[in-house]
Amino acid sequence: MITLFIILFILAAGIAGITGIACINLLRKLESAEEYIEDLEKSNIQYETFFQELKRTAMSSYSEIRQIDRIGSFESDDETGVIFNNIKDIVIKLNEQFSNAQDTVDK
Repeated sequence: MITLFIILFILAAGIAGITGIACINLLRKLESAEEYIEDLEKSNIQYETFFQELKRTAMSSYSEIRQIDRIGSFESDDETGVIFNNIKDIVIKLNEQFSNAQDTVDK
């Protein structure tokens, strides 16, 4: 009878030990996942700030380029005109992307 209790005690202690080790392992994984999520959130905030600033700059640049070229004074056949038109195309594409993104957010 005593040997049965000893065997049961040893089994219970073994199960408790294994369960404890498993819990510690899971706790470490959880802490690691929490740190990863925090880093991800910080990174997302940095990207959000960057893209908000880029959006503001693109919208401002779009307005300024439209104002500068309101009479079509830049000809596309000289170097300045070609560069201006390239910059204008980039700003227009950015403006369209940000406008589409804003429409998606508003829905």
